[in-house]
Amino acid sequence: MLKTIQIIFILLVLKVMLTASMSGSKHDLSATNFYGPSPGSTTEICVFCHTPHASSTTIDGPLWNRNITDTGAFILYSGVAGVPNNPSLICLSCHDGVNANADMSAVDAQDSHYVINSPGAGHGVDSATPNCYACHFSGEMYPGTEWTIGPDLTDDHPVSVSYANAVTNFPGKFHPSPQNNLRLDNGNVECISCHDPHKVDTTYFLRISNQNSDLCKSCHIQ
Repeated sequence: MLKTIQIIFILLVLKVMLTASMSGSKHDLSATNFYGPSPGSTTEICVFCHTPHASSTTIDGPLWNRNITDTGAFILYSGVAGVPNNPSLICLSCHDGVNANADMSAVDAQDSHYVINSPGAGHGVDSATPNCYACHFSGEMYPGTEWTIGPDLTDDHPVSVSYANAVTNFPGKFHPSPQNNLRLDNGNVECISCHDPHKVDTTYFLRISNQNSDLCKSCHIQ
């Protein structure tokens, strides 16, 4: 019983810490986003990614509160159609483009503007949308393109690829394993290898600063 109470206390502390760090960041899609509140936006922060119940059935993420309607729309780095692994699908549920500039997108308008479970205690999609200005910060119809990857992943850093295969196939080009706390998921390079969505003190939520290409050199040997 005491151990259970301790675990609950630790989880509550972590929730408070993460919420505090996320508030006002570019991953804060609530009314507290630093671009300012928009009509209908909620003050809840975590809800736009996580839900305590009935989470996504298309993405096996940490209680993920978003869907991707067409996971078959992606073109992998190899140039063939395929589905990225879950750690990268999580990121792509927003960053695939959400129809930015009318480009092809695996995420439809319902996916991009609504969560699976609404803020508060109720089930079902809520009429409240994310803070519009968190994405449409320029005031344009389509959001800024800096963060929009699109379902065509051939022009981006490879994800859902084996790091060990890269070490073997390109001798002397890679460290035996990633350095500087960069991480693999089941041995694969994913979006989360370089990015931590809760880390707000680096550009682009990078796990470490890329000054002097330090992030790149954590895997690649010059």
